[in-house]
Amino acid sequence: MRLFSNAVVRTFAPPVDSDTPEFCDPATPPPDAILVDGETIVAVGTRAELLDIAAAESSTTAALASAGGVGATAVIPGLEIEEIDCDGQIILPGFVDGHMHSIAYANSIEELDLSQTRSLAEAVDAIRERALTMPVGEWVVGSGWDLNKWDDPRHPDRELLDQAVPDHPVAMWSLDLHTLWTNAHALEIAGIDALTADPWGGEFVRDQDGELTGLIREDATDLVARFIPEPSREEQVERLDRTQKLFLSQGLTGIHDFDGISSTLGWNDLREADRQHIRVTQHLRGNEVPWAIETGWHTGDGDDWLRRGGLKLFSDGALGSHTSHMSSPFPAPESSEAAAGAGTASDASAAPDAGTDADGVALGGDAPADGVHTYPGTVPEEILDGDPAEANYGIAQMSEDDLFENAKWATEAGISVAIHAIGDQANHHVLNVFERLRETTREAEQRLDRPLRHRVEHAQFIRAEDLARFAELDVIASMQPRHCISDLHLLHLIDESAHLAAYAWPDLLAAEAQVVFGSDGPVEPANPFAAIYAAMTRADISGDASTSFQPERRLSAVEAIRLHTQGPAFAAGLENRRGYLAAGMDADFIVVDTDPCAAEGLNPKAAAHGTNGLLGYASEEALFAHAEAIRDTRVVMTVVGGEVKYRA
Repeated sequence: MRLFSNAVVRTFAPPVDSDTPEFCDPATPPPDAILVDGETIVAVGTRAELLDIAAAESSTTAALASAGGVGATAVIPGLEIEEIDCDGQIILPGFVDGHMHSIAYANSIEELDLSQTRSLAEAVDAIRERALTMPVGEWVVGSGWDLNKWDDPRHPDRELLDQAVPDHPVAMWSLDLHTLWTNAHALEIAGIDALTADPWGGEFVRDQDGELTGLIREDATDLVARFIPEPSREEQVERLDRTQKLFLSQGLTGIHDFDGISSTLGWNDLREADRQHIRVTQHLRGNEVPWAIETGWHTGDGDDWLRRGGLKLFSDGALGSHTSHMSSPFPAPESSEAAAGAGTASDASAAPDAGTDADGVALGGDAPADGVHTYPGTVPEEILDGDPAEANYGIAQMSEDDLFENAKWATEAGISVAIHAIGDQANHHVLNVFERLRETTREAEQRLDRPLRHRVEHAQFIRAEDLARFAELDVIASMQPRHCISDLHLLHLIDESAHLAAYAWPDLLAAEAQVVFGSDGPVEPANPFAAIYAAMTRADISGDASTSFQPERRLSAVEAIRLHTQGPAFAAGLENRRGYLAAGMDADFIVVDTDPCAAEGLNPKAAAHGTNGLLGYASEEALFAHAEAIRDTRVVMTVVGGEVKYRA
């Protein structure tokens, strides 16, 4: 057994009954220790209580209630227990990232990161410097550029790269991973020139003379990306190992991984080598469904460390790329500099698959018989009752009927469904799909004797009338708080007259919907404490209170932590084993230096959200002081399955 003692334990356990005090109740002293046997929590309580329990569970009958200080158990014959001193710090349940791309994250750590560049020239300089460290002819690959954040917000092009890096093929992904910036060398390797036609669902951006600029959007990126050398399986495993160590240092004990079979192989390799230290719920990509059905993949199968999740589908694109499917059009290009496909709130490998709206109307012109459309998904003039033909409502990547057929196929096979939807129109269509899927879901759940919990990934913009449907249809909203504050510079793209619920975590909770928090890493950093800050403030990560977006929709630290712990546990069907700290639960927890339940001016009895945006704090200054302290939290120790997997 292991005894983690000398701590302030915030269990986050739901009250057993009305007489049970809340875990953050200042009138109730918190527990100071956790007793673990193997991978399971035996009990949470005072050190003296847990020593008595340990004695009763062991071969000794010694009475240990008065055993003394830390380490005194070493002198008790017959009691086998390892005591770990937590140095008076705070114990919280382990955080789980509800939406992560582990392979993409691992690769982004190794490749060039342009997210901190503040100008086009700075980005080119960074690419040139990386190329100088590499053998001539090797690909220079990176990601993270966002022209919306540059001092000179203009589109990059290949001419600059051709001059700076003529001897290397270059491929640089935008921050939202929907646009690729290449040089002439890369285009030549891929066999792409000025005469190459745009593929369905993608675009090779050209200048006024018809020459390629080096910018490539959506599905067209595949025609270059397939030539970028991939790391060997051994190197990919090493990258994944380094990445899980980073996650552990940030307080993550588990992830819901959306990188499909490619990451499943990596995690399997780590597991077989006894090197997997973080729990993974693995989700499928669309083209993997036939393999999954053939091999008997069912959501909820697996073991305590590698668990099978659902199927990922796409309803639309990304906000920054003007491809999220909206009910109101994006500003015309001449009124916005943001049309380059660089933004944040997106999935790490979204790609349009089909091109009709819910009524079967082809988007973007004359689509082929299979319904695939071209970027950027503009709606024909006759459909818009007078709107200009170039009005852009984003992309419906799959029609509602196609989404339903794919979702039904997976559900009938015992695979739950998670659908990417950012725009309000996309979310409306996806909720319609899940409403049509209810009977199929019930039949599959009865046959498998387990829940199939469907999800909407991102759910960033929602019509007011659709909020309650999440709860009515038992659909989980899987959301990422960092998207809200990273998108502050993009929110002018949204039509305010539409009165959409934007990043509406408290609205969904008030409607009694299930909400899960994550990062969408590597689109956003994985650090969950920065995400809690984002949920509390809805303001720039720097702490500038003047940037707060709709502060009435802020969320308390306690609620944001619940959505990083109990939310993912529920989504994975593990709510009776993970998400809070109590006897019989999995021993996944973290030791940190900041108490989310202690701050000057904080009223623990205040509602979780919505009180004039102050969350029960005495002032805006008090709220931000606590939020920034949580943002800067240091993880001292991470315990997964009862074992210490990380120490600072």
